[in-house]
Amino acid sequence: MAEPITAYVLIKTAVGKTDFALKDILDIPKVLKATIVTGDYDIVAELESNSVDDILGTVAQEIRQIRDVTETKTLIGTKLPSYSPRVNL
Repeated sequence: MAEPITAYVLIKTAVGKTDFALKDILDIPKVLKATIVTGDYDIVAELESNSVDDILGTVAQEIRQIRDVTETKTLIGTKLPSYSPRVNL
């Protein structure tokens, strides 16, 4: 069985509706966690699945369909090793 794929979805919401959107996002089974953030986006959600198509489907058919979600950007995790400046190479 393949290793699960992790994706991060950056989400913009309608003004004043972030809390409502967050509640609906957290109800989606493939969402591991989601949090309100500051900056250009209002929420960051972490998703996990066995396929990229499944993640993209969840974003299109579930997250983007939430009434107060106005924009999303999906970042798919890679299997390349992460860089950490604390590790001596």
